[in-house]
Amino acid sequence: MKNPLVMSIVLSATLVISGCSLLSTSPEGQSSGQSTAEDANGQPSAGGSKSEEEGTSAEVDESTSTPTAPPSPNLERATWVELPLVLTPIAELNEPTAMAPRSGFENLYVTERAGVVRLIERRFTDRGAERISLSSRPVLDISDMVSTNGERGLLGIAFSTDGRFMFVSYTDLGGDLVVAEYSVGRGTRADAETRRELIRIPQPAANHNGGQLALGPDGFLYIGVGDGGGAYDPDGNGQNTKTLLGSVLRIDTFTTGTDLYAIPAGNPFTSEDEDLAEIFIWGVRNPWRFSFDQSTGDLWLPDVGQDISEEINFLPASTGGGRGANLGWGAMEGYLAVEGASEPADHTPPIYVYANQGERCSITGGYVYRGTLVPDLAGAYIFGDFCSGEIFGLQQIDGVADAWPLAISSPTNQLASFGQGLDGEIYVLQLDGLVSRIELGEIEEEE
Repeated sequence: MKNPLVMSIVLSATLVISGCSLLSTSPEGQSSGQSTAEDANGQPSAGGSKSEEEGTSAEVDESTSTPTAPPSPNLERATWVELPLVLTPIAELNEPTAMAPRSGFENLYVTERAGVVRLIERRFTDRGAERISLSSRPVLDISDMVSTNGERGLLGIAFSTDGRFMFVSYTDLGGDLVVAEYSVGRGTRADAETRRELIRIPQPAANHNGGQLALGPDGFLYIGVGDGGGAYDPDGNGQNTKTLLGSVLRIDTFTTGTDLYAIPAGNPFTSEDEDLAEIFIWGVRNPWRFSFDQSTGDLWLPDVGQDISEEINFLPASTGGGRGANLGWGAMEGYLAVEGASEPADHTPPIYVYANQGERCSITGGYVYRGTLVPDLAGAYIFGDFCSGEIFGLQQIDGVADAWPLAISSPTNQLASFGQGLDGEIYVLQLDGLVSRIELGEIEEEE
């Protein structure tokens, strides 16, 4: 049952629908926050509300809630909005949560929440016809190590630049977030005997685990870690760089000797600092599915909001790709300061925010489209909302962003994740098991 947590807000956040701002509120207007429960992937689901699950509530302090950089999306409606897109099913799994490609292979690797990594094989005939099938043999099965209560499970996957090592993130039976490495070699399956546990992070609660893994264009492993759970970051982890919670970490897994990993030279903190050297970005609540643009290396980092808004952060490679960025959570939700807090002096505001209104209440981050199946979609950032199931395309020009719903969608409370192949094509993963690819449908010719 939903238990709305009513909040008075001053919100300029906008989501442009079909060329008009349907979610925009005036500076004098008010909006009611939609509170929801959260499931295994950090997204809302049936079975309670955020306020019920997390135990506390808070109001936004209007006296400190001046938008830092109010969005003014006046971009011309993108030409790709009207494209007749379709979701083409390619496989059916058991609660898929994440996908990763592997260098040197056309195949796709998908995690199942219970602790199994599956292989989607892609083969091409001499004439170029594609054949897609789901392998019956698991790549890796660590289900005996994985907890799935709350928002827990096998949450992330990535491969090293040479494709020889696979990284997975999961919550273990004690609730800790664990990142482990397995050797894959030249085959398609992981060698369980080669397991190396790289990082273990105690989690105070069963929600906000994060768990996203991504290999950056610099070859380093990026790890998303939630704030530890509880409403409005009760332990202050988001603004505390002496804990790994509420951060995006960056580590170098190619090390020699006994060290499990090294700290890349460009990280904002060093091992001599009191701040933790693994931290690359901080001030996040639950960064669900950040990604790097295959063409530019820019980092797109959505963060699931509390009750007011969902945000997308754009961190260009040309300015460090987010190095040392404080995205504000704990003190800020989107463009607004939370009660009792003020905007941090070093706050990096999001490029795009949309309100928790109607069925929209939890962002699922995606990818910038760089494929060839839908050429007109090139450069659009594709993302969705878990609760409503809508899938959007975002256009960014000179720091101004606008988004529109696309002609495709997922069932409500099912949009777990997106995936992207090495060829730039984008896939949609649903908790009901379906894995689909975004493709172009038939275009009706004008008479």
